[in-house]
Amino acid sequence: MKLSEIFSDFLIAKEIEEGCSSSTIRAYSYDLKILQRELEDLDLTIIKNFHIRKVLKILFDKKYSKQAIARKIACYKSFFNFCYENEIIAKNPMKAIKSPKIRPEESLPKFLSQQEVSDILNFLNHNKNIPYTTRIRLTIIIRLLYASMARVSEISSLKVLDVNLEQNLIKVRGKGNKERYIPIDIQTSNILRIQIENRSLITADKSTFLFVNNRGTQLKPRSIQQDIQNLKNLMGYSKDKKLTPHIFRHTGATHLRQNGMDISELQDILGHSSPNTTKIYAKNDLKRLKKSYTHYHPLEIIKREGKSL
Repeated sequence: MKLSEIFSDFLIAKEIEEGCSSSTIRAYSYDLKILQRELEDLDLTIIKNFHIRKVLKILFDKKYSKQAIARKIACYKSFFNFCYENEIIAKNPMKAIKSPKIRPEESLPKFLSQQEVSDILNFLNHNKNIPYTTRIRLTIIIRLLYASMARVSEISSLKVLDVNLEQNLIKVRGKGNKERYIPIDIQTSNILRIQIENRSLITADKSTFLFVNNRGTQLKPRSIQQDIQNLKNLMGYSKDKKLTPHIFRHTGATHLRQNGMDISELQDILGHSSPNTTKIYAKNDLKRLKKSYTHYHPLEIIKREGKSL
């Protein structure tokens, strides 16, 4: 049985039995297609660990990040575990494969400064090289990504009825189809009000998607990602500069933490099931950490009191 022949069964199991989100399923599918391509759709029964290492070496040579390679290893482990547990293969080729070690400083989420966010929104407001409808839509989406820190898939899935303009809240559906309410700032809420009122001139159906494409159908995450990539190119950012929908999520979370928001409250907004996932934003908050150190460390206290040790 060839690699590709079992992909659909594996993806169905991940979606139905484990409740993985559509974005996770797409990521698994993408990673598996890379495996299929590099191994030329080999028969499952002859794949050994050296085949897997060959693929990983190809990714390494193509300058894939450690995080990207680790994600693919996790995908392949899950896939071959599925094959082994369903007796499709006798031995698991992923058993001896280890993920690359990622230093703490390498795993810290990248984020933008408040000035950079302001520059991006100002660029969108004044640049005429972007079609008007795309420019207005992208301005709202970027504001919403930054204000709510929702995932791009959650923003894409928003419907008009999910926006509560009276209480400045949006309702999103996250991983595992779990719903949560997220507060947004008044200005973003007012901009959304205008968007919804303009939409109402076309349709009064509140069950329609908040963001639609030129055909009037749901604007998919991939389209949002592409629009932001085009914006990055227009702004003349370097190739190494990271500008993605997820960056705005990280940026909003980092800024909230820097301004004093409690980690448990941040966890609720981000929709993290584990507080350990949210704690990484505390590591981004060096200014707060230094302030706390200055306040509490005995040597700093002695210095404030005009003494020496």
